[in-house]
Amino acid sequence: MQPSVTLLGSAQDGGVPQAGCSCLGCMDVHTDKSPELYPVSLGIKDASGKYHLIEASRTLPKQLRLWAESTRHLGESLDVISPISSVILTHLHLGHIDGIGQFGKEVIGSRQGSIRLISGQHVIDDLGQKSYLDPFTPEVITNGSKIVLGDGVALEFLRVPHREEECSETYGIVVRGKKKSILFLPDHDTYADTLKYHNMDSLRQWFRTISVDIVLLDGTFFSVDEVAGRRSDHSGIPHPTISESLKLLGKKNDADPDLIFIHLNHTNPVINENSKQRKVVEELKWDVGKQGQVWMI
Repeated sequence: MQPSVTLLGSAQDGGVPQAGCSCLGCMDVHTDKSPELYPVSLGIKDASGKYHLIEASRTLPKQLRLWAESTRHLGESLDVISPISSVILTHLHLGHIDGIGQFGKEVIGSRQGSIRLISGQHVIDDLGQKSYLDPFTPEVITNGSKIVLGDGVALEFLRVPHREEECSETYGIVVRGKKKSILFLPDHDTYADTLKYHNMDSLRQWFRTISVDIVLLDGTFFSVDEVAGRRSDHSGIPHPTISESLKLLGKKNDADPDLIFIHLNHTNPVINENSKQRKVVEELKWDVGKQGQVWMI
């Protein structure tokens, strides 16, 4: 069996619709004109048929159903994906961890220590203080850590600067399969800080150095215009905009990995397939994440 990776959510932590928001995009979901978008997450099925989850959001029940439905064409027979063998967390922010408690006795009721929990020390310590660790066997990673996740799948962890005063450590994750590798980078502060941390001069150099075929990249905002009027100072948004990414990369060339924007804020116009911003992305031969996308690795 060839390992697979499924995009279980394409939105920023709040999802779409976002609580307390009556913008057109959120209201379209409330009125069933557009589908709900779940917080960003990946599902990995290894070559032995075991299931591994990157990020644990509050929409976990819907995402486990989506995972099963999206891989039906690959022979998946389950109605809802279960059991989960491993949970991997990039950092402590809300939408990446707010479903972790569902593995406990109140919901799934996983046996004590039956699931690997792979993350940084600060994340594991914080979850321990909240008494969420009973179903898990924690494994601490640091920058450069490499682990075997399952049959035919390995992970590499790349620390990136991201609101460190709040969450201490954040990681990008390279998922390496038998045939392809995927960089999962839903959150980081700036390209300047990330590239400096890894001693790289450009994004293309970094992608070549870590040798990936697909990049799932932080696309939270298309531009700072989305937050104008929502906060008095939008100069320090801790996410590179899609506009900045496009300016740095230009048009995709044959040597580039496939690059797909994820972690989309509910204000991001690229969510609308007919928007001019979405067309700009696609004309440059990049893409926007679609829930339920599957990659064979």
